[in-house]
Amino acid sequence: MKETNLYLPIKNYLLDKGYKVQAEVKNCDIACIYNDILIVVELKKTFNLKLLYQALDRKTFADIVYVGIIRPKNFRKKEVKHMINILKNMDIGLITVALDSPLKTVDVILEPIISKKKKKSKKRSAIINEITNRNVDVNIGGSSKNDKILTAYREISIFLVCILKNVGNASPSYIKNTFGIKNAGSMLRDNHFNYFKKVKHGVYTLSKDGQKVLKEKSFEEVINYYINEVKKIV
Repeated sequence: MKETNLYLPIKNYLLDKGYKVQAEVKNCDIACIYNDILIVVELKKTFNLKLLYQALDRKTFADIVYVGIIRPKNFRKKEVKHMINILKNMDIGLITVALDSPLKTVDVILEPIISKKKKKSKKRSAIINEITNRNVDVNIGGSSKNDKILTAYREISIFLVCILKNVGNASPSYIKNTFGIKNAGSMLRDNHFNYFKKVKHGVYTLSKDGQKVLKEKSFEEVINYYINEVKKIV
């Protein structure tokens, strides 16, 4: 079993609670917002020191931090009791998933206390902005660094690709006024993923990489979403 197996049951549990959920946000396995509260969940197959270090780091900017692990077979074991005591003393929540059950039951074993004092940091703002600016959820929490992560920036870049696929050539001002992408000019100029190429002054089209990404299976859901969005507008 992998860490990624924990993601979908926990994601669905959080969605049922009314949270806005995204995976792989600024190195957090799961990050979500609920009533201006930032919640982070770190996933591991079992409780270990690395997971504890990660959870303590997330507490510096998140209002609530949980660790999510595979449900222990025996909660009476000393190791499990020690784990729960450590998390309780650190005010870190515990979520378990019964991966050995067909139902994949999710249980919140420890519920942390929400601090009344709002935390403020650049990291917190960056995570909230990232969650807010994503429209499609295709990432899987607990993915390796080698997996392609859909960031908000990449998502908007794919939106630009879908626009240029539809209209052919376009200026940043046309894209900004028609589709509401305020930073279209800087994104086309910076061309971070090499999706675009300049036709002439102030006019852009798709590069070979831009045409190639339209066929990429890992972003198929995102591409379909934005192709439909473009069709609604033009």
